[in-house]
Amino acid sequence: MANNLLVVIGAGRLGEGAMASASRRLAEAFGATLIEQASGAAPHPCLQQITSRLSGGSSEPTLLRVSGDVAVDECGEGSWLEALACWHVPVLMLAEPRKDGRFAGIVPASVALARSLHVELLGLVQLGGSWSRSARRADGLPWCGCLQGPDDDLCGLISCLRSRWAQVAREEGPDRA
Repeated sequence: MANNLLVVIGAGRLGEGAMASASRRLAEAFGATLIEQASGAAPHPCLQQITSRLSGGSSEPTLLRVSGDVAVDECGEGSWLEALACWHVPVLMLAEPRKDGRFAGIVPASVALARSLHVELLGLVQLGGSWSRSARRADGLPWCGCLQGPDDDLCGLISCLRSRWAQVAREEGPDRA
C-alpha cells in the first residue's frame, strides 16, 4: 500500500464536472498531485505504475480520481473496486443528493459493496445540496462532510480525512503489502 495515495470514486452516477471540480479542490487542499483515470482502464497496471512511482521516494501525496462505474469490470481484468481492495488503497467516495436532499439507494449499496470487498473506505463526501449533520448521522454511513454546497466546509472535511487516512496508515503498518 502507498500511504500517500488516496483514490476518489463516485457512489453511483456523478456529474463529471462536479466530480472533477471536487477532486481538484481536494488535491489542492492536500497539496497533492491529481491523476485522473477512467474506469474502463485496467486497474492493476495503473495502480502498479502509480505505487511504483510513489515508492520510489516521493513523499508527496497523490490523489487518483477514477471516473465512471468502479464496480463494473469494463476491461476483463476485474473492477476498480476489487483492485482497490487488493491493493489496500485508501478510498473516498463522493455522492450527490437527490433534489429532495435524500440519497439514492446506490449510495448505501456502494458503501456496503466496498465494505464487503474490504476496501479501505475513508468515508463519503456529499457533493452539493444542504448538509444535515443529524440526517447524515441517522444514515449510519461514514460521512466526512460536504463540498460544493451552501454548507461547504473544506477545512473540517480535510481534518476528518487526514485523521481517517492516518488511522488507516497506522493499521496497515509497514509489513502489510
